[in-house]
Amino acid sequence: MLKGRIDVVEMQAWSDDLISGLKRLKPGFSVISEILECQPTTEEGRQILVETQRKAKELGMGNVVRIVKMMNAVTANQWQRSSRSVGYSALEAESVEDADKILDELDRKKN
Repeated sequence: MLKGRIDVVEMQAWSDDLISGLKRLKPGFSVISEILECQPTTEEGRQILVETQRKAKELGMGNVVRIVKMMNAVTANQWQRSSRSVGYSALEAESVEDADKILDELDRKKN
């Protein structure tokens, strides 16, 4: 979960922490990103985001659901463009509960 305007130092710290945690997961792990209160980042911040998404994908990230609402459409679009640039698209939900339901449905279809 990211909130507000994230500067480059915070974005890099978030990235490092996230990637460190993802390295402990088994390939195929799902990710829910909540960016409801996150503002668009700078181009330098976006490059960190792209690299983080690339690393997550390389570590075996499976399904991704991003929690967004119309009030943060600019941020949501920035994140979606970034993820598409590394080869995936996130599904979108409006709450953690909705995101969990989406992931559960994807798991049912897979099995």
